[in-house]
Amino acid sequence: MPAPFVKSLCGYRDGRPNTSDKGDTGSIALGKLFFEAMGIATDAVPPEENDGNKTTIGTLMSTLTSTDLQDALKDEAPHLTVEPEKAFPGFEQFAHINAARELRRDMTKEVERAVQELDKYSARSGLDEEIRSKLNEHLNNIRNEIQMADERRRELLNLMGEESLLNLDITVSRELTNTVEHSAPLRHLVAGLSLKWTLRTDRAQDCRSQGAKMAALRRGRMPHFAAVTMEPRPAMLALLARGAGDVDCVYHLHLPALSDALDEYCSGTKRKPRLAIRDNFRRMRDQRRIRDYDELRSYLSTL
Repeated sequence: MPAPFVKSLCGYRDGRPNTSDKGDTGSIALGKLFFEAMGIATDAVPPEENDGNKTTIGTLMSTLTSTDLQDALKDEAPHLTVEPEKAFPGFEQFAHINAARELRRDMTKEVERAVQELDKYSARSGLDEEIRSKLNEHLNNIRNEIQMADERRRELLNLMGEESLLNLDITVSRELTNTVEHSAPLRHLVAGLSLKWTLRTDRAQDCRSQGAKMAALRRGRMPHFAAVTMEPRPAMLALLARGAGDVDCVYHLHLPALSDALDEYCSGTKRKPRLAIRDNFRRMRDQRRIRDYDELRSYLSTL
């Protein structure tokens, strides 16, 4: 079953489907068959995009997908919360990633303030001059030690560096009891989704890099991590769906129409390159590396 909102995102630009690469004639031909299989009229206009207001096809796809998943899960799995654009260090199994960032905060201010208060107190307390001189000497030593420790801390933090992390396009989480602080429940990430209307090599690499970092940095069970796309070209889908392990699978917004379009695109030909396109797609589909969008909804309800 395709995504119920998918047709609202489809249309033609300059005679090309908005899923097609304008520099790829094969992509355009396949895209037209794909839209024909979906029943998209040739005069259909895609949603208006405005980069200034960040209203892009990706933004619309994210909004509609998160709304659809939340609606689908409210009865089957009401304990789950679906949210767009969240950083995964905000969830309990990745919270430690923020530790280095927290250490960069100036932690000497409180100690310096306490030293200043003690200095003021000694000045107005009427202490013996010799005692006060000794006390000031100790306070200056404390200040020097604080400065040296802070400089060393910053040197070590600079050597450590920080992870460059992309936000997850959609997160699915549930509440988890905080055994340390009961009044502050934790959010446990059960699934993270990377949304790509279409794929290019760099866009696919973003997904794989994100999945690899989540797997390496997690403390506890790895959340289900998958890509959701409308990309029609099997070669591009294979960048994510070839089973490298960085991405669990790829969910397609309209898999039945894509299957029909590829059969039509490759029918009546004995050209091996074109037949290889169809066979590549069938292999990924049969191995469940590419799955129907409806499977995403049903699987999330079990988490």
